[in-house]
Amino acid sequence: MKKSPLLLSAVSLLALTSCQTGVKHNINEYVFSKTVEYVSNFKIMQLTDTHLGDMDELDTHYKFLDLLITEANPNYIVVTGDLFTFSSKTNAMRFFKFLDSYNKPWTVVFGNHDEQCFFSVDWMTEQLNKFGGNCYFKDIQDDNVHGNCNFAVNIMQGTSIFEQLIFIDSNRYDYSGFKGYDVIKTSQVKWYGDLVDYTKSQNSGTTVESLMFYHIPVPEIDAAWENGTNKQGEKREASCPPNKNTGLFKEVVDKGSTKGMFFGHDHLNDFDVDYQGVKFCYGIKSTDRIYCADDMLGYKLITLKDDHSFDVTSVFHTYKEVM
Repeated sequence: MKKSPLLLSAVSLLALTSCQTGVKHNINEYVFSKTVEYVSNFKIMQLTDTHLGDMDELDTHYKFLDLLITEANPNYIVVTGDLFTFSSKTNAMRFFKFLDSYNKPWTVVFGNHDEQCFFSVDWMTEQLNKFGGNCYFKDIQDDNVHGNCNFAVNIMQGTSIFEQLIFIDSNRYDYSGFKGYDVIKTSQVKWYGDLVDYTKSQNSGTTVESLMFYHIPVPEIDAAWENGTNKQGEKREASCPPNKNTGLFKEVVDKGSTKGMFFGHDHLNDFDVDYQGVKFCYGIKSTDRIYCADDMLGYKLITLKDDHSFDVTSVFHTYKEVM
């Protein structure tokens, strides 16, 4: 949610993202220990902006999400932020167990609304770090990299890294006078560059192609829409990136690894567009919570091919199908 954000609760104001203690960790520690085996037409399902809260008709939301996941039958599930709004710990754990029940590797990144709950983002991070099962999530909480979910998962082909999935915390709000949405910090931009270089060194000096997942679009989103090519989908509202540019997209272009950037945040945009060698992709809102368009609910399906190209498909459903 963007232009008229929900009033921050007293709980959320006290539960800001963790302070950085300045401990430096080796970059290899940010790669999740378990890998995923590549198969032809490897399917990554992107859900986003579920905004599940305690006052909702949760059973209906879960029926809708079940429809989406069952249909997609993905090899990997990613939820790109704003998982919850005004949610209890019980509700959060129910969602994680729900995702885990499909016996597919899954992970999440956090959005700006995920701190507006009856728990902190740090609590959620701790639960996911120890969740086990099919959860592929990792955060090093005492490090000098800002945020709560900066890590990578390798998709393997035999003993070689076929593709890398990179997850970055786009953080929440700029609290210095409430200037809008927070940014991906310079420490995270450096972390990304170091990760790409490290992965390259583990791949006989060849850059590994990657896909990136986060919540709030980077400032280049409007330039991509205006000047990009191969547009698909719609732009029904103004994009709401942060006001400050910390250079993540420039680093992405310079490193030449990341070919697709996937995010959510703006519920009425679902477009994909190629810009400077990178495909920008809005996820599709995956429940009808907060504000939405009834004809713009569903999921995005990313299909990786043997030649490292990928297709992006928007799949839409309505709540009438589960009522």
